[in-house]
Amino acid sequence: MTGMDPVAEKLLYSIMQFNKGKWRQHKPHGRNHNEIMVLACLLHGYHPGERMDWRDNPPDFEGHLNQEHPGLKVSEISALMRVKSPTITPVIRGLEDEGLVERTMDPEDRRAVRITITDAGRAIIRAAHEERMQTFNRLVEHLGEEDSLQLTELLSKVYTYFDAQVSGQNESTEHRDEATEEVNEVPKSRASQSRVSKQGDDTP
Repeated sequence: MTGMDPVAEKLLYSIMQFNKGKWRQHKPHGRNHNEIMVLACLLHGYHPGERMDWRDNPPDFEGHLNQEHPGLKVSEISALMRVKSPTITPVIRGLEDEGLVERTMDPEDRRAVRITITDAGRAIIRAAHEERMQTFNRLVEHLGEEDSLQLTELLSKVYTYFDAQVSGQNESTEHRDEATEEVNEVPKSRASQSRVSKQGDDTP
């Protein structure tokens, strides 16, 4: 077993605490995480957590709240949230039943359906955002502005590090798969050449 650096071990268990924190079960404005994230993706037109430049340029939430987007396909929402479509479909259906989202025809492809957020959905996002901002305003008061800014930078570095690790692993897997396919193709090619050679051999 590989020895673990004490600092690395302490960091590991510190991060693991977030997975079991009671605050993770809290539902902003009575909505679960998937519901809020679907509405947020529809509001922004992309996953709100992908905007890393927010560190320097805080988002104009009110501006996004009033913008009109053509909506997203279910597959696009699934890709943004990095889950499979069957996981998101019932969430969208529930939001649709409550009038928070609606289905519209894609003007460029009449066979496709896009999901758009309604005014009622925007009101939910506004309320959830205000509730979360109150929580984080209190966190800044608890930590102090200097520590809060330092934590922001550190969390951004952690995200960038792990995202790069996963991307590198995915690229490595893709390269191995491509190499395996090439190796498997070689015997087939040689066998084909052998058959052609025998068929074309007129020697008695």
